[in-house]
Amino acid sequence: MLGTLSAQAQTKLPARKPVQPKQKVVVKGATMKDGFLMQDGKVMMTRDAHTETLTTETTLVNGTKISPTGTVTMTDGTSATLQNGDYVSLTGRMTTAAYKAQQDSLMQVAKDGGKGKTKIKKKGK
Repeated sequence: MLGTLSAQAQTKLPARKPVQPKQKVVVKGATMKDGFLMQDGKVMMTRDAHTETLTTETTLVNGTKISPTGTVTMTDGTSATLQNGDYVSLTGRMTTAAYKAQQDSLMQVAKDGGKGKTKIKKKGK
């Protein structure tokens, strides 16, 4: 009795086409993500990579309201005025320019290993 051996070739799938990532809108050197940014005294709204000046009051998903003058009214009734560089996400989370600068400083310290800007001394023989 002879056994027959059969070989099956593996089918190779066609190569996947590379997908281009969505381009982000660049406003004066800063990459805008979706949300609201106060810049040069104007509230800029970015959605789906389209940036335009906010012209009417907008209510966000959590009930926060943003006016074209930069007044943000939170759901609890408190209000704040946006300063240049302040950002509000589409979900209503507000980030001030000062907070971003503080976080950048903390990240820089963590990147340096918590040692700050110090020179490493080499041990001599």
